[in-house]
Amino acid sequence: MARVVLFVALLGLHVYVLMDILRAPGEHIRTLPKGIWLFVSLLPLLGPLFWVLGGRPLVGPGYGGEPGGGAGGIQGGPRPGRGPRAPDDDPEFLKRLDEQSWAAKMERLRRERQGEGGQDPPPGDAKPDGSSEATVEPPSDR
Repeated sequence: MARVVLFVALLGLHVYVLMDILRAPGEHIRTLPKGIWLFVSLLPLLGPLFWVLGGRPLVGPGYGGEPGGGAGGIQGGPRPGRGPRAPDDDPEFLKRLDEQSWAAKMERLRRERQGEGGQDPPPGDAKPDGSSEATVEPPSDR
């Protein structure tokens, strides 16, 4: 049973390496030309090992010059030019969220003031009774 599992694992490794070689453009492959790598990869156990260590491109599966372009590349990290991955990483989203929060707060304050006196407060800092209050500034840009 162990021999069958080992054989299937080696066969899977060889298929993976052959597909990786076939998908890689020749100008990105290191050390040897693509055709020679196809023959080297057929060596039992050593072929795939040589490919991974010495021939595999250092770019992802798109091979468009994107370093670390996901599965198939050996470098990690986010892909450039893809934009933020989550809304809380997007500065425009955060700015819009602050503005919405600010608008909701001002609307709530306006309704509270209308409920107290039955009308909109006069413009400016002065209250109807003559006292003054500090104005609240909107949130600044990040």
